[in-house]
Amino acid sequence: MSYQSGFRNERVTIKNKVVATAFGETTSWQEVATVWAARTWKTGAKAMREGALDAYDKVLFRMNWNNKVTRDSLLVCEGKTYQILSLNGERRKNEIEILAQEVVQAAPTYTPSMSTISGGSRNTHEFGG
Repeated sequence: MSYQSGFRNERVTIKNKVVATAFGETTSWQEVATVWAARTWKTGAKAMREGALDAYDKVLFRMNWNNKVTRDSLLVCEGKTYQILSLNGERRKNEIEILAQEVVQAAPTYTPSMSTISGGSRNTHEFGG
């Protein structure tokens, strides 16, 4: 399902969660539609969470009404993945407004343990003393 409308000039892929329980529960994401949308940045912030820097960008997407997107969907636009915070739409107005948030978590940093700093445990046979 693809369509273009007015100022909607961003290609957005809608992904829905697929849960398989054959050999234990696994979760994957399936692309269900690609639509045209307008994207507007609302806010941005950065925070330290558990030793890693997280960046949060809130974005408002406006797209034509479709029944593929839900509150549990993910949106992908220009290689960035967005989690839906709120979804407001009216079928009779043929529009959906989605407030979404991009979460980019930095790679964990290496923090040496005390045994690494102090040289680790010493085996007298290994060091001869």
